[in-house]
Amino acid sequence: MWNLETERVYNYICNSKAKKVILQAPEGLKRSVDLEISKLRQKFIEYNTKPEEIPKMIIWGESCFGACDLCDREVSLLNPDLIVHYGHEELSYVKSEIPVIYVHAYYNVDEDFKKNMEKLQKELNNPTIVSTVQFKKCLEEYNPNIILGCRAVITNWKNDESILYVGTGRFHPLMMAYKFKKTVKIYNPLSQEVSEITESEIKKMIKIRIGKITKLMLNPPKKVGIVLSTKKGQCRAKVFEKMIELCEENKIEYTPIVLNNISPSNLIYKVDAYVICACPRIVLDDYSNYDKTLVTAREFEMYVKEDFEYIFDEVMEHDFL
Repeated sequence: MWNLETERVYNYICNSKAKKVILQAPEGLKRSVDLEISKLRQKFIEYNTKPEEIPKMIIWGESCFGACDLCDREVSLLNPDLIVHYGHEELSYVKSEIPVIYVHAYYNVDEDFKKNMEKLQKELNNPTIVSTVQFKKCLEEYNPNIILGCRAVITNWKNDESILYVGTGRFHPLMMAYKFKKTVKIYNPLSQEVSEITESEIKKMIKIRIGKITKLMLNPPKKVGIVLSTKKGQCRAKVFEKMIELCEENKIEYTPIVLNNISPSNLIYKVDAYVICACPRIVLDDYSNYDKTLVTAREFEMYVKEDFEYIFDEVMEHDFL
């Protein structure tokens, strides 16, 4: 289903003379990467590499939320020569301390995919296509917008055009729906299912988010936690500093908190709300798991400025130092 480019990875390992390699992948690819280690070892054996000279290949078993979640700092204790990062594209604002090769894990197209795309093209009258890097090659003829990281940047969309997201999961299409306040169709090539995020669902979610901001206005927090993640692609230091400045300017007491993984078990402080300066999906997807109010940095600005024009929070290059 996914092209893990065994030959390219093998050649890169050889050319870089790496002796210890870390393989990092998101949940959906971890088992495939486990099998990939056997394929790579077999390559070395086929080319008569002595057993003791075959590089050590180790799977990073922790989370991998995207290219934002590169594991170079954590694995540096093992002194690896190379990281093979599967399933994502390099982010310009994520600089690694260890050499990295990115394997996009392109989707291997089948006839059903082609037929379904042709059908959707006609039904939606040539929609703007949005996807992730795994589907970049198979969508080339449609000039797709490829989303990188937690942002919904579409360069060739017009207000009157429909939007079709090709991929798995709902986070990326939700980002587009909230940002553009427009119905987004979803085609999942793995399940062959077609679904949508409707305008009524968008309005419902925005109403929930506005409700969180209103709650802060009705009961102004005596103290807030300003939360930053050390994950390289989520460490929005400029946003973190800006939120602290907002608190100081508006005489709001605050506790600055820095974490790697942001979770309910880690946010245990005596505050009335948390301002999340990392990935906005922590707030939008997981807010119900927390006993304190969670808001994005943009939402906190709305609260301070008493502005109810909802703005979706995105991770942008200028957020980083």
